[in-house]
Amino acid sequence: MLSSIVKLLKERGALSVQEISLALDIDSSALHPMLEMLVHKGKILKVELPCKNACAGGCTNSDSMTYYKVTIDA
Repeated sequence: MLSSIVKLLKERGALSVQEISLALDIDSSALHPMLEMLVHKGKILKVELPCKNACAGGCTNSDSMTYYKVTIDA
């Protein structure tokens, strides 16, 4: 599954958690640990958009506001 995530990001560029979840048909709660592992390994980068609603830690839009993209070396 990890290689599928990297392949998808290489093909489509930066995608939100929500977009990755839909494309790979996997629940976002299962996807988050995999994405964090890939970030830790240096395969992908996490890009968080600033929240315009000033929500502190409980933003319901977080899966659409957090994007991932492949690193140059991936």
